[in-house]
Amino acid sequence: MAQDDPSSQNAHALELLARMARGDQSALAAFYRLLAPQVNAFALRQLSDPDEAREVTVDTMHDVWKGAAAFRGDALVRTWVFGIARHKLLDRLRRRPAQRTVDLDEISEILPSEDATPFDEIARRQRAGHVAHCMERLSAEHRECVQLVFFSDLGLAEVASIQNCPENTVKTRLFHARRNLKRCLETRLEGDRDD
Repeated sequence: MAQDDPSSQNAHALELLARMARGDQSALAAFYRLLAPQVNAFALRQLSDPDEAREVTVDTMHDVWKGAAAFRGDALVRTWVFGIARHKLLDRLRRRPAQRTVDLDEISEILPSEDATPFDEIARRQRAGHVAHCMERLSAEHRECVQLVFFSDLGLAEVASIQNCPENTVKTRLFHARRNLKRCLETRLEGDRDD
């Protein structure tokens, strides 16, 4: 099975769900290997805490195990799983204090090259800090939308299903999020030049 082919992955996940519904624990282990890394990455970007992200991942997979027989196939299995993970994340975030920290290296899309100079590393960290600052300025819905599309590599239809909204709403959220990120980054970079 090609891991990058969504239809192959979905067919494999459906087969595993059917086996899980019959109580096959080896299917749960295979399902976990298939989707848990994606769920954990999504949770880690939202929570910035590896322990909490693992807890969300385990809780999500536990719910998948319990609900395997109830999956109706209205969406891709991955979409269904991310929907469960999203609810776990929202519950966890509601219980948190208002302020949360962000690990700047996890948000940055800019990886240092092996031949980077110390100056390059400082510049990369500064850019990562700007991105993290601007991501935190987005509304929760816009931030989640950006993370699902650009960091979790989900399609618009999947994000719409996860966020319980029409696909056009996802497009609108992405449009506004990109515009706000661009404005925020431009402002931050102008401030750097003034220093």
